[in-house]
Amino acid sequence: MGPKTARPKILIVEDEPELAATLARATERYFEPAWVASKAAALAQVDRAEVGAAIVDVGLPDGDGLDVVARLRERQADLPILVLTGSNEPATINRAQMLHAEYCVKPFFTTNVAGFVQRALARAAALPKARLEAAVAQLSREQKLSAREAQILILSVEGVPRRHIAEVLGVSENTVKTQIRSLLEKLGKQTISEAVWAVRTTAERGGAAATVRGARASRTDRAED
Repeated sequence: MGPKTARPKILIVEDEPELAATLARATERYFEPAWVASKAAALAQVDRAEVGAAIVDVGLPDGDGLDVVARLRERQADLPILVLTGSNEPATINRAQMLHAEYCVKPFFTTNVAGFVQRALARAAALPKARLEAAVAQLSREQKLSAREAQILILSVEGVPRRHIAEVLGVSENTVKTQIRSLLEKLGKQTISEAVWAVRTTAERGGAAATVRGARASRTDRAED
């Protein structure tokens, strides 16, 4: 068994404990959540250490969450950041876009967070593209992925949003959904985010053996249920 891969840290800036707990649960499989409930605490955290991603609420009790985003952007130019806002005010959205942050409106953020996690995973660790492609190639051989399934996996690892994969490949969204279901079944995964994480872990370990064994074990477990 290879060494356990350390999870990158994700900064969650949210003053509502229940919502913060929901965000932590949605991200903790792939990231180590670091939760703070105020602008001051967030700025202190930003100044102490770098993170792999951030989710920031705009409406904080002691100020504007976008000021936290601005500080994060100053320190880490390519950091994946998701801004949560309670309204569609143009000024808020425009500033988020100027800071190169994604944004979504509460409380309907579940899908946005899932997609954000997928894209953040693709950028959290600076692995050479050649290593990632080699990991996908080996998994494709071992798990007998089709050429199209391998393309989808590579695009997902590169952070292409699921809704745009059909456009990139020039096929219908229904076709992509069918191919993703097949891809996940072969890899023994439940979501594209899990598949992306498996590829990154495989690339970091320098081989696909551990992931392949896990996929086979997962299918065996399901067959025995």
